[in-house]
Amino acid sequence: MSPIATSGIVFACVFGGVLLGMVLQHFLPEHHLDPDSRSVVNLGMALIGTMTALLLGLLIASAKSSFDAQRSEIHT
Repeated sequence: MSPIATSGIVFACVFGGVLLGMVLQHFLPEHHLDPDSRSVVNLGMALIGTMTALLLGLLIASAKSSFDAQRSEIHT
């Protein structure tokens, strides 16, 4: 599968999730929309964002170290 097709599928899934969330917001009970519930969701999303950033950083560092090792082997 090409990278453009993969990114298109991911975009469609995320956009569909947003639209579904906007529709389901009107059917949720009122106690799910109070500030305490929203703060819990915000903390969960912050945790997921932080873990994703950490994972991407480790992935990039691993790729760079592999590239540097291959580059030094070529130079020697």
